[in-house]
Amino acid sequence: MARQYKLLEVENLNTSFKIDAGKVLAVNGVSFTVEKGKVLGIVGESGSGKSVTAYSIMGILDKNGKVDGGKIIYNGTDLLKVSEKEMRSIRGNRISIIFQDAMTSLNPTWSIGNQLREAILTHARNPVEEAVYDIKNAIKSDEQRIAAMKRGLANHPERDYLRKDLATVEQKLIDDKALYEVKYKEAVESYQKLKEACHKKYKDAAPEYNKKIRQSIGRYFSQFFNLNSMPSFDEANEQEKAVELFADIQTKQKEYAKQTTVVDELLAKRNDSKTPEEKEIYDITLKNEKGVLKQDAKDFKAAKRKYNRFIASYRRKVKYAPRVDRGKTIIEAFKEKRNFYWECISEYKETKYSANKKALQMLKEVGITEPEKRLKQYPFEHSGGMLQRCMIAMALVEKPDILIADEPTTALDVTIQAQILDLLKKLQKEYGMAIIIITHDLGVVAQICDEVDIMYAGRIVERGTVEDIFYNPQHEYTKGLLNSMPKLDSNGERLEPIQGNPVDLFCLPKGCAFSSRCKECMEICIEKYPEEVVYSENGHAASCWKMIKKLYEEGKIDIVNGTPEGKPLVYNGAIVANAKKGGRKKHGKKK
Repeated sequence: MARQYKLLEVENLNTSFKIDAGKVLAVNGVSFTVEKGKVLGIVGESGSGKSVTAYSIMGILDKNGKVDGGKIIYNGTDLLKVSEKEMRSIRGNRISIIFQDAMTSLNPTWSIGNQLREAILTHARNPVEEAVYDIKNAIKSDEQRIAAMKRGLANHPERDYLRKDLATVEQKLIDDKALYEVKYKEAVESYQKLKEACHKKYKDAAPEYNKKIRQSIGRYFSQFFNLNSMPSFDEANEQEKAVELFADIQTKQKEYAKQTTVVDELLAKRNDSKTPEEKEIYDITLKNEKGVLKQDAKDFKAAKRKYNRFIASYRRKVKYAPRVDRGKTIIEAFKEKRNFYWECISEYKETKYSANKKALQMLKEVGITEPEKRLKQYPFEHSGGMLQRCMIAMALVEKPDILIADEPTTALDVTIQAQILDLLKKLQKEYGMAIIIITHDLGVVAQICDEVDIMYAGRIVERGTVEDIFYNPQHEYTKGLLNSMPKLDSNGERLEPIQGNPVDLFCLPKGCAFSSRCKECMEICIEKYPEEVVYSENGHAASCWKMIKKLYEEGKIDIVNGTPEGKPLVYNGAIVANAKKGGRKKHGKKK
C-alpha cells in the first residue's frame, strides 16, 4: 500500500558547517512533521539550530554549510534529491520564508514595489505546470520510493511482502505516468485556447480604442488650428477695454511725470533760497507735494498691474485656449488601450502590469496604509513594523503551502508584535497554509502555535501540543525556559535563569548535551544520549533520562522486553535501573 505523506516531513536531518578547525554540527538528527493548516513552533536559545533547520529546508545554506543526511519530504518528494532548478520552483512559491531582520533582508537601493514585483515575476506559476503539479509530484515520490525499496530489498526480513509492495508502487508509477501524459496534453490545449481567447478579446475591442484615440487627436488639432472652437467671448469689447486701461496708464503716467517736475522745481528753489524763513516755507510745501507724488506713483503702478493682468487673461483666451489640454486626452486614450492589452495578456501569464496590481493588493491585505505611495518608497522610509509587513507580503504573495517565519517579531515592540501575530493568524486562516514559526519567545508560541518542538544543541529534546509544553513539561531544559519567563502571579519574585552556558557545537558530549546545566543530572546522562520516548497518547514526547526512569518505575517501560502488551509507549534498551544523581560532579559542579 502506498504511503500517505503529510505536507512536510523532516526525518533525521543533519546539517554541519565546515570551518578551519573542523566541522560544527549545527543540526543533529532533527525530525518533525507539519500538517496542512497547522502552526508548528520551534523554540530554543540562540545557537540551538532553529534557523539552520529552516535554511536547510529552503536550501539556502551558506557555502560552507551542508546537509549531511536525512530527508526533507514535501508532498512526498525529498527536497534533498531534487535539482536546483526544481528547488527554485518550490522556494518562494510553495515554501516561503520571512527572515529575522527585514531592514537587512530588503535591498536598500530598490523601492518596495520593485522588490515585490521581482518576487512575483520570479516565482510566477506556469499554468500548464500548475495543472499537472500534483501528478508530477506523485511520480517523483513513486520513483524515489521505488529506488529506496530496491536498495533495501536484499536485506529485508519480509522480502515477499516488500516485493508485492514494490510491484504495487511500480504499477502506480505506470498509471501515474499515463495520467500525466493525458493531463499535460489537456493543460496545453486549455492554455492555448485561453491564450487565443485573450488575444481575440483584445483584437475585438482594439477598433473601439483606436476610434477613441482618433477622436482625441482630432479634437486636439481642431482646437489647435480652428479659432471657432475657442471659448466664446466678445473680442471687440475686450479690445476696447484694453485700450481704456492703457489710456488710464498713460494718464497716470503723465500725472506722475508732472508731479515729479513740480517737486524738482520746488527743490531747486528751496536750495536757492537765502533766508531760513524761506527754506522752512519750501520744506512744508515740498512735504505736501512729495505726498502727492507718492500717491501718483502708487496709482500708476496699480494701473499697470491691472492692465497686465487683463492682457494676460486676454492672451489666454485668444492664443492659448485651443491648447488647454496640451494633448492629455490623447495620452489618456493611449494609456487606456495599453492597460486593456496588458489585462488581456495577464489572464494567461504573469506580466509587470498584473504583478503591480498583485503587489498593491497584497500590501492592502497586510494592513499597510496608502499602498500606492508605499510601493514607490524605499526601505529606509518605513518603520520596523511596516518593513516586517512588507516581508510578509513578499512571502505570501504567491500563497505558499508552507510559511517559515524565522523570528518575525524579534526586533519589534510589544504592540507591533501583537499586530504581526494577529496578521499571521488571519492570513493563515484565509489561505489554509501551514506555518513554522521559529522563536525564543514562549509568549509568541502560546498565542499562535498548535504544536511545539523544543530544540537544544541541534536536537529536538521535547515535542508536544502547546498545552503539553506549558502545563506538563518533561525535559529539564523546557522547565528552565518556562521558569525564566515572567509570570503575572510572581509577586515580585526574581526570575530563575538557566545556569551555565550553551554547549559547544564543535565538541558535543556523548551523553545529553544539557547535562552540564541540568539540576537533575544522573550518571547515565553523561554516558549516553537518551532516545526519544512518547510520554502520552497524544504524541507528547521527550528525550530525557529522568522521564524514562519515571516511566520505568511506573511500569510503563520494560527495559528487557520492550513495551508490555497493550501499552501505548515503546522503548528498548534504556538502562535506567541503576541510574542515580551525581553526574554533574564529573563536570566539577554541585549537585
